[in-house]
Formats: sequence, C-alpha cells, structure tokens
Amino acid sequence: VASVAGKLAGVHLAGKILKWEKGEASIIGWLLQTKALIMIIFVNILLDKGIITSQTFTATLLMAGGSSMLGVPVVAPKRDGLKSLIVKSS
Repeated sequence: VASVAGKLAGVHLAGKILKWEKGEASIIGWLLQTKALIMIIFVNILLDKGIITSQTFTATLLMAGGSSMLGVPVVAPKRDGLKSLIVKSS
C-alpha cells in the first residue's frame, strides 16, 4: 500500500505543479507500478550480498508482482476516458 500510495501521491503533486490535464497524473502514477523486473534484480543482489533476509526477499517479490499486476486493469478504463487527450497530442 505504501509503495503504490507514494508513487501516486508524488505524481499527483507533480501534475498539479506542471498543470497537467485532469486524469493524466493518475495514468502515469499507475504505470509507474510496472517496475517489477528491476525490483526483482535489485532484491536478488541484496539477497546474494546478505543485506536482506529470505523473508524480506519474499515480501518484496510479492509486493513487486502485486503492484505490477494492478497497472493494466486500472489504467485501461482511464486511458479510454482520455482518448481525446491522446489524439490531441499526436
């Protein structure tokens, strides 16, 4: 929850500062959740170096997989609602 909420809050703040269209920050925030491959590589290195335990490794893998799987189902309806913005920028 903290991982997802932190990314969404940060992107919404940036969207307000940069005066993005309504809904644009939300799409970017949810797409930032799809970073599992990089996280898996990173925690593998940490586990190999003995910096984290196997329990922390498992929890991080579950968090990475879960947050990545949220991206597509949440973004697809939002993307359909912003087709005019996508077409306008092309």
